[in-house]
Amino acid sequence: MAQHKPEENQTIEQVLKLVDQLSPEGRDEVLEKLKLDDMRREIQKGIDSADRGELIPADVVLNRLRKRAEQRLKEQKS
Repeated sequence: MAQHKPEENQTIEQVLKLVDQLSPEGRDEVLEKLKLDDMRREIQKGIDSADRGELIPADVVLNRLRKRAEQRLKEQKS
């Protein structure tokens, strides 16, 4: 885990105090924004990987997805 500098910790603590002051709806909005930002970063990683030619053949991906779907169906039936 990365060590934070003292001034970074103060900033994090200040942000957390501000978040504590938000309404439940405001907290939900902040959480959704953070999730969306994280998802966009992950998507960009995939785009960057594809741009470098680091691709997985479609049949391999489809087989993986099919196996996941089958596993979830089995778990739902259990």
